[in-house]
Amino acid sequence: MLTTRTETLAEGVTIHMGDAREIVPTLSARADMVMTSPPYGQQRDYGQKIGDWRALVSGALAGIQDGGNTQVLVNLGLIHRDSEVVPYWEPFICDMRAAGWRFFGWYVWDQGPGLPMNSSGRLAPAHEFVFHFNRTSRKPNKIVPCTHAGKRKTGAGLRNVDGTMQGWSANCLRHQEFRIGDSVVRAMRANHSGGIEAGHPAVFPIALPRELIASYTDPGEMVVDPFMGSGTTGVAAVKIGRRFTGIEIEPAYFDIARQRISAALSAPDMFVESPRAPRAEAAELPLNTTGRQRTVSR
Repeated sequence: MLTTRTETLAEGVTIHMGDAREIVPTLSARADMVMTSPPYGQQRDYGQKIGDWRALVSGALAGIQDGGNTQVLVNLGLIHRDSEVVPYWEPFICDMRAAGWRFFGWYVWDQGPGLPMNSSGRLAPAHEFVFHFNRTSRKPNKIVPCTHAGKRKTGAGLRNVDGTMQGWSANCLRHQEFRIGDSVVRAMRANHSGGIEAGHPAVFPIALPRELIASYTDPGEMVVDPFMGSGTTGVAAVKIGRRFTGIEIEPAYFDIARQRISAALSAPDMFVESPRAPRAEAAELPLNTTGRQRTVSR
């Protein structure tokens, strides 16, 4: 019998152990942002065998409750089979659209120098994708410092349809202090040779979710990760003062995530207020006969 756990690590920071398809519909807090990295098909052993990747990922993400302007960002990597790229994400995109989510953006995660490996004739792998879905767009926060902040702009502005150049408008004659992030997120791939997160086969660097979370949420807003893994999204969220809800089906990874997020809660970024301690601790119970999760407080 599959056991489930719900642990509240701090006020507004809760993690669940169980199947995301069953837990997502029960979440009381609506997401301001979903930031997740689902399993890449059958590429790695995550402890639980994935029979139907589309059913798993679409079942969890298409049913996310829209908080009004919820942004859903999904990191996926490349898969090659029989000497061809497999666009396994296409049915998933169709499912999201059928559920009312727009395929709003398609970004690139630049992982740094390519891996020194035999790529069967391809260039060295050095990137993955981030798919962006929403129902309502949200203006991203300006989080990237401008090199020439405060200096007067020189040269021409944007190009017109006929190819001629525009001048700068009166309200932007000087460079702004911060700008929005790029559609290419530059974050060196994780190298966890000694930390507890090394127990997970596909850990991404904190810098990746951190930049995206900072772009699309404000302090105190809720970030949800239905495929929490070792908890990197949760670590990034709580360190910059966001609330977090995570879900993970594999007990070993759930425990790693709990330890990492708990540690991050005790060491937030400078000028970020730590969340208050939880009011109650959740107890562990098996699923009931209907397959729905049951939790109690003790």
